[in-house]
Amino acid sequence: MKHIIIFFLLMGCSFKVPPITITNAQTAAEKQMVGEDRELEKEGWMIGSIQSSTNGQTNQEKSEKEDSDPEIRAHRIRLNYLSPEIKKYKSHGILGETPQGFVKLNPLASSLPTYIHYELPAKRKRVEDVILFLNESRKFIMEKELSSHKKKGMKEDELVRVKQSLIDEYYKTISIGEYYEMETGRWEKYQ
Repeated sequence: MKHIIIFFLLMGCSFKVPPITITNAQTAAEKQMVGEDRELEKEGWMIGSIQSSTNGQTNQEKSEKEDSDPEIRAHRIRLNYLSPEIKKYKSHGILGETPQGFVKLNPLASSLPTYIHYELPAKRKRVEDVILFLNESRKFIMEKELSSHKKKGMKEDELVRVKQSLIDEYYKTISIGEYYEMETGRWEKYQ
């Protein structure tokens, strides 16, 4: 390898390194890879790192090191563990986000080509278990955070805003091509 580089240098050739974009959010790189990002770097390099990607987490999926409450920490660990699986199910259209801050089976999924992979009872049971675990953890974290704010003397209208902001964090995680419930019973695909 060293001889090849010396050969190119002696021949007068130069290497042009493409622009490098460093981001602490995994989603920017993912969007470029799947073609959702409209501003792709021409001949750019993409370098991923688990260390740099963890900073793009939502409030509910923070690192377990950031919580002093062991119960909340355990639920955040669960959310982080289930996150890739949930992302896969969402991208396949099997489940989606609801306005209440939870995930649920997409009633339109049976008409999708990916549905055939989830017809097996074992696969279907796994999806249902993941939904149950995820919603249980989200509910626990929301209730615990609201309880904490209430103990600090926060007024009822402020608590409603805090709860809505927690719910909105999940609702904002919807990516292009995923399904979500606009209102009870009305599902749409995010375009």
